[in-house]
Amino acid sequence: METKTEEFIKLIDQASEIAEQMLKDKKPEFSVHLNNAIATLQSIKSNTLNGKLEPSGGISTLGLAHEVADWIEPLDSPLLKAVGAIEEYYQKNL
Repeated sequence: METKTEEFIKLIDQASEIAEQMLKDKKPEFSVHLNNAIATLQSIKSNTLNGKLEPSGGISTLGLAHEVADWIEPLDSPLLKAVGAIEEYYQKNL
């Protein structure tokens, strides 16, 4: 696995861990959103590891930040920051 891919996977794993911890700590109304975020992160990870993730070309996004920003509170949440870091890395490096 090349370095950029390894770093990208680390960012995905960090965001997944944050989402899983939030799932343990949050109220039930967030569980659907958190489970969807975790599933999306795992799908992106799987596609990356299998070489099926489309390159960004500096233009495309994964839609993660938008998806999480739609429901998360507060907007400076660690999860939103983590998915923002994934989006930024994807656009700049993949």
